[in-house]
Amino acid sequence: MHADDAAHRARPGAPPGYREVRSPVAEWMARPECAEAIAQGEADFLFAPHDRRLAPRAAGRGRLARFRISGVPAVGKRALRGGLLGRLLGGLYVGRARGLAQIDLAERLEGAGIPTAEILAVGSRRAFGPLHQQAIISRAIPRAQNLYEAAMEDAPWRRRRVILERSADLVRAMHDAGFLHADLNVSNLVVGEGAEGDRVHIVDLDRGRFLARVRLPERVSNLARLLRSYEKWIARRGRLSAREEILFLRRYCRSDRRLLRTLRKRLGRYRARLRFGHRPWWALTASGSAGQGRGAAQ
Repeated sequence: MHADDAAHRARPGAPPGYREVRSPVAEWMARPECAEAIAQGEADFLFAPHDRRLAPRAAGRGRLARFRISGVPAVGKRALRGGLLGRLLGGLYVGRARGLAQIDLAERLEGAGIPTAEILAVGSRRAFGPLHQQAIISRAIPRAQNLYEAAMEDAPWRRRRVILERSADLVRAMHDAGFLHADLNVSNLVVGEGAEGDRVHIVDLDRGRFLARVRLPERVSNLARLLRSYEKWIARRGRLSAREEILFLRRYCRSDRRLLRTLRKRLGRYRARLRFGHRPWWALTASGSAGQGRGAAQ
C-alpha cells in the first residue's frame, strides 16, 4: 500500500463520511476533502497554544483560528474544560471519545433541522498516559457573528428583533428535539448569512447530549445559563429593553402562557441572585469583560 494511502484512509472505527488521518503530531478523523491537508500537518498549529493564528474569543473560553483547509473556510480551536476541572486539567481529556462525540451530535442536530457548524475534523494528541489534547475544526459559518458581537454592533431594532426571534426559535427547537447544550451562552449562538437573511446556529457541542425529553427544570437551567452569559458579557454595555427580553421569552414559549409565566418567575429569581452575587464580582474584577480584540464567532 502507498504511504499516502496509509496516512489517510477510511477505517471501520471512523464515523460515516470521515477518514482516519495521522498528521506529524496528532491523530484525526477528517472529512475526505480535508484529509490530505490534515495529514500534511496544516492544522497541527492548533495544538500550539501560543501560535499567532489563535486569537482571543470575543466571549467565552479559549482561542480560535480562522483559516482555510484544502480551500475550505474553517474555524479551529483547542478543546478546553470549564469550571474547577478546567483549572486543574485545562485542555487534557481521558482518551479521544469526547471530541469524536461532537461529530455525532452535529449530524443529529442537522438531521433534526437545527443549524450548526459542520465538523470538518477532530484531532487528538497524546499528552501523557491516557490524557490527550483535542482540537476541533468546523466549517466556517458565512459572515458569522456570535450574539455578543451582534449586540456590540448596536444593530437597528428591526435586525435585533429578527435575531432575538430566531435565537428563541433555535433554542426552543433544540429543546424540543431533546438536545441539551452543556454551555448555552451568547458566544455559542452564532448568527450567519442564510438564504432568508440572518440564520442562527448553535455551536460548541462539547458535553451536549440528547435526552428522551428535555423537561421543564432542564429548560429553565439551560435558559438561566444563557441569561447568566448575557448579564456577564452584554448587559453592562448594551442591555436589552424589557420589551426585547419579553419578546425572546414569548417567542420561545409560543402559545404556552403557563410556560411563559413559569419562565418569567424562575428566571427573574435567578437574575436577582446574580445581581447580589456574581455581578458585583464581575464588575470588581473585570472578569465580565469579553476579552481583547475581535475573536472568531465560532
